[in-house]
Amino acid sequence: MIKNDTKQIVIKIPQEEIVFVDMVFKSYEGLAMLTENHDEEGVVYLDVTEGTRDDVLKILAELAKEFPVKIIKK
Repeated sequence: MIKNDTKQIVIKIPQEEIVFVDMVFKSYEGLAMLTENHDEEGVVYLDVTEGTRDDVLKILAELAKEFPVKIIKK
């Protein structure tokens, strides 16, 4: 369940990078929680707060230098 102060960023990344991206966000405890969409390959949800949203977007921009990261919803 998502709290009212939690927002969701939806991204599409290569399927083989999902575990890596999950570990990146787990290493920054409390920054974002990743949930995989099992119906659409490579689509993941990042639950963020208003206070962590900008940092998550910066990390995604850095990851996009290594592999395709498409932001579906900010």
